[in-house]
Amino acid sequence: MRYNMDKGALTAIDIKQTKYKFLYWSIFTILLAGGLLICIFPVVWVFLTGFKDANEIYDLSTGFFPKRIDLGKISTVWNAMKFYKYYANTFILAAGNVISTMVICGLAGYVLSKVKPMGHRIMFTILFTLTLMPGTGRTVPIYMTFKDFPYLHINMLESFWPMWLMAATEIFNIILFKNFFDGISTSLVEAAKIDGASDLKIFFRIMIPLSTPIFWVVGLFTFNGSMGTFFWPYLLISSPDKTVLGVQIYRLKTSTFSIDYQLLGLLFAMLPQVVIFALFQKRIMGGINIGGVKG
Repeated sequence: MRYNMDKGALTAIDIKQTKYKFLYWSIFTILLAGGLLICIFPVVWVFLTGFKDANEIYDLSTGFFPKRIDLGKISTVWNAMKFYKYYANTFILAAGNVISTMVICGLAGYVLSKVKPMGHRIMFTILFTLTLMPGTGRTVPIYMTFKDFPYLHINMLESFWPMWLMAATEIFNIILFKNFFDGISTSLVEAAKIDGASDLKIFFRIMIPLSTPIFWVVGLFTFNGSMGTFFWPYLLISSPDKTVLGVQIYRLKTSTFSIDYQLLGLLFAMLPQVVIFALFQKRIMGGINIGGVKG
């Protein structure tokens, strides 16, 4: 194994010595174990504490582990809190966000990268500048817009449309798509136009197949973020029939459920993100290299 450590505290020659090698791997192991403990310990604590009853939780002398683990309590909490309804609402919201992000943000990135209409540089500068605007400064205007949509005078409150439309205009994703499309040869687009292909056909038939990594990463991050979203659904939707998972978890603190039920309920909110990362960790971790694509 070769060590490229000439720019660090230890050089490649130092690391070959037993004492430095031992020091390096000891520090690495301690930091890794500490990071894992910080990340995993709260989840394990919530899981184990959820199997305690309320009296056992408030009794500090009971220790870290519950007296017994009844796995049937999980299904009891699931049915009692009707999490299946909140999961369904959240999946609908997340699916709409992914579709709108893929299509609209992808098309916007393609236009800025390959079509380049008149004023595209100004458009890109404006988009980039808007990313510097604090989110709190946009809250009231966005709320008023969806309460009475300009010209159409449509009230979009109590629906998922505001979140879907906001996902379609996510500036960061537009810039991400644009930068990735810049790395694809323009000659392919020009050849397709010579053959009579429209811009839409080029986007769906050429750009998407050549840009699978960026679509995977943006789709996964959009879906994962939507599964835990809270602020906008809480602000725009008050109907219990359209409550999403993040909002319901927040409302548990004012519910009549005991503390052990609430803790197990937190696990249901964590579960989607854990499953998504476990299934698609290679594609998610591979997303860190997307910014390095060169044209």
